[in-house]
Amino acid sequence: MSFFFKKFRSFTLIELLVVIGIIGILASLTLAVIMEVRDRGKDTRIQTSLAQVRFEAALIQSRDGSYTNLCDGSNTLNDTNDNLLIIENDVRKFIGSDPDCYVNVDGQSYCVQSDLIRGGVYCLDSTGYAGTDATNCAAGNISCH
Repeated sequence: MSFFFKKFRSFTLIELLVVIGIIGILASLTLAVIMEVRDRGKDTRIQTSLAQVRFEAALIQSRDGSYTNLCDGSNTLNDTNDNLLIIENDVRKFIGSDPDCYVNVDGQSYCVQSDLIRGGVYCLDSTGYAGTDATNCAAGNISCH
């Protein structure tokens, strides 16, 4: 009958604290990686949304003969165009501000840029450039590079 009464050894407090500490360290490392991946995904979404501006700009150019109607007076995308409004709202959802949009005086070139979550700026222009290693486009510099 003595085999029914086995002696069970329990964990000590130190062993439990060590296990809890290891789990805490692994959880914090995992959370940091998840946050980095999430921010990288948001940056990719911003870049993808801004890439759609190129298609809208081509439609505006073919319809009007210039890019003048791509931007509005406040140097943002022309939100009277439904497709540009969707792009603008999508970027605003992630970064909290509208993308900057500039067209030169004769309407023959443009540049559009937005800040990214992880820092830096994504810029695209009428020369076909799109990337993050660019100088900022502005009213006096209708180009990303």
